[in-house]
Amino acid sequence: MCILIIGLFISRPKLINEQTHVAASPAVIPTLFLHGYKGSERSFSTMLERMEQQNWGTKTLVCFVHKNGRVSIRGTLPKNVENPFIQVIFENNRAQLSDQTKWLQEIMKQLKERYYIEEINVVGHSMGGLALTNYIQSTENQDGYPKVQNLITIGSPFLGIDQKGYFERNYGKALIDLKPNSQALNKLSHHRTSFPDDIQVLSIAGVVEDPLTGDGLVSLESALANRNLINSDQFTGKVVTSITATHSGLHEIEVVDQLIANFLWENIDE
Repeated sequence: MCILIIGLFISRPKLINEQTHVAASPAVIPTLFLHGYKGSERSFSTMLERMEQQNWGTKTLVCFVHKNGRVSIRGTLPKNVENPFIQVIFENNRAQLSDQTKWLQEIMKQLKERYYIEEINVVGHSMGGLALTNYIQSTENQDGYPKVQNLITIGSPFLGIDQKGYFERNYGKALIDLKPNSQALNKLSHHRTSFPDDIQVLSIAGVVEDPLTGDGLVSLESALANRNLINSDQFTGKVVTSITATHSGLHEIEVVDQLIANFLWENIDE
């Protein structure tokens, strides 16, 4: 018993040090990356690898949401990482916007409670940008979550996807929300006054050939339509015109990496 008690006293300081090691410094602002409809870990993996090679930051945490909504977080958040990257993966990657928003709320709550994250940047591809926008609207001025500083959307269809064939080829409840004039998209517009006026927004759109078809799936107008949800001085729109600027290719090209880096960690070249 004496040996056990002595051992507990010896090990206790070590446990406390390990806990503080994974707690974010108040000056650290992590950046969270969320994939879109049918997305997976691969959706942002190569972008994050390229950013690490540029020494722009380090992937530290992976938040995995199981189909039942349970959140598992893998990794640590060392204090010496200047720009920590957090990747979010939904096992049910065809879920409706309302479910994705609930999962984001749980993730953000845990990031604040377990890792002491007070501020955060968020990046979403396609439907991920819609989910993050809905999350921000639904948690306005609530203290239980990290404060979002910047939002970046990449090819996010704020006016829906205007391709009938797309809905015939795919399945899942998410398709209900991705149709033009869906209830979920109209709700984003209806609650535009709930979007805080101190969050800066960058929307990146792709144009392969024609603005009407945009990145091949989301039109230029749809990808930049969130400018109607916020004040004009909060919004920055960037258009990438290239044969590689396809919907699934937008997060695979270096020019998009640079746009994100300039917006979050440097001054934007106007």
